[in-house]
Amino acid sequence: MPEIRQKIISCPSGHYYDANKYSSCPYCASGSFSQTTDPFAEIGGSSAGGDFAKTVYPGASATGGFSETLPPDPSSVGGSYNSDMSKTTYVVPGDAGGDEVLLPCVGWLVMVEGPCRGRDYRIHTGYNYIGRTSGDICITGDGTISGERDSSITYVYQTNKFYIAHEQGKNVLLVNNVPVMGSGTELHNFDVITLGTSKLIFVELCGDKFSWEDKERV
Repeated sequence: MPEIRQKIISCPSGHYYDANKYSSCPYCASGSFSQTTDPFAEIGGSSAGGDFAKTVYPGASATGGFSETLPPDPSSVGGSYNSDMSKTTYVVPGDAGGDEVLLPCVGWLVMVEGPCRGRDYRIHTGYNYIGRTSGDICITGDGTISGERDSSITYVYQTNKFYIAHEQGKNVLLVNNVPVMGSGTELHNFDVITLGTSKLIFVELCGDKFSWEDKERV
């Protein structure tokens, strides 16, 4: 049996009723003279246009747009939001930036004599510039080390070898008490490096027994 749909009409007195259920206005027959509400009228408006009332997405903002969605709170992992919210970036303590690739550690320098005795400095793949106030390896407290690019340590992953070179430092750079001249010299495990009044021991991680590139190929 086909479904019988509602046929809502209005009587001369302004009553709305279903003509499929009633042959005449049931409100007039009961003696009611108050108007009924048009079920198809907009809330707070009229039904002149015949449009249904518009619904609003529950997550919409007061201006009609969708509410802003933020990325998960990075403070749960010890990070923070970048102040530029035009893109989702994370700033993790110790990293150069949330969207930069972390360069793997390949070795260390450990100060055995000098103002920072006992401190270690991380060496990453590629060039590592050493300075007192800035650089990949920043050795503070020793005024005899140049502020920027006193010297450099380079790890070449193709050969798994380390090299040290004099850059702009005013003092002679020594490795095992031998001056480093020209384009530099190769470093070996537990070599002693003299920078100004500081002495550091070089400790390698990558070499004949380990390299990050070998791990990636496994």
